[in-house]
Amino acid sequence: MCFSGGRLLFLKKELSSKKFNAVSMKTMNNFRNDFKLITRDEVTGILLFAPLLMIVVFKLLILFLIPFLQSKTSFDITPYHGYVVSVLLILSSGMLGIVTGFLMIDDRDGSITELMAVTPLGRGGYLFNRLLLIALLSFVYTFLVYVFFAEILSGFFFVLFLALLQAIYASIVGLLLFMGAEDKVKGLTYAKALNIMMLFALSDLTDMRWLHIVSGFFPTYWFSKMIRSLDYTDMLIGLLVHLLWIVFLSFRFLKSPSK
Repeated sequence: MCFSGGRLLFLKKELSSKKFNAVSMKTMNNFRNDFKLITRDEVTGILLFAPLLMIVVFKLLILFLIPFLQSKTSFDITPYHGYVVSVLLILSSGMLGIVTGFLMIDDRDGSITELMAVTPLGRGGYLFNRLLLIALLSFVYTFLVYVFFAEILSGFFFVLFLALLQAIYASIVGLLLFMGAEDKVKGLTYAKALNIMMLFALSDLTDMRWLHIVSGFFPTYWFSKMIRSLDYTDMLIGLLVHLLWIVFLSFRFLKSPSK
């Protein structure tokens, strides 16, 4: 059978369109299934939506409580708004990361991780699918923070960059939790310990030079650093630190024996 050039091009486009639609439908089904798994568990369901409540609470604090405290103490907290927003971002993505970690622990307990390792999808495909939903939600929550705190976060592209780092950080937390906790009970304790990383975002409030240097090795430090400085060098270093962490943890996950 012979096809003209135009007809052949049309068939290629049609096949590509069908393939894209099939992939899109599969991705949506994965999202739907993940959402059901998350909301079925009380803890992960709360963690999934808690950032929405925190955004509102933090906004109310800045609008009402902080001005009230300033009127009573004459202490201007405005220069520290960047720290407030950075803590909000870190807590939000951290909670999403904990949700991911719990899902992966459930998959390990149900031997799903082991089964995925011998399928064409492989451990790499499993990891990508498991982190994708939380990464997208990190983008959504980051832009919600931007809507509520536009006077602190300046510039759409800067917020887009922050959203990228938020997605990476959520993935980092998820992988750390999965690798460090044997089950969800221990995972709750481990998740609380991971919150210590948030303190590095506040290290510049001290005069301890050594603490600034140590904090620079942790992703959380660069959220407050970038928000306060808006410096391209800080953004580049922050991205590099996030990438080093996620690449190292992903490599460990892919090379670790299936359980």
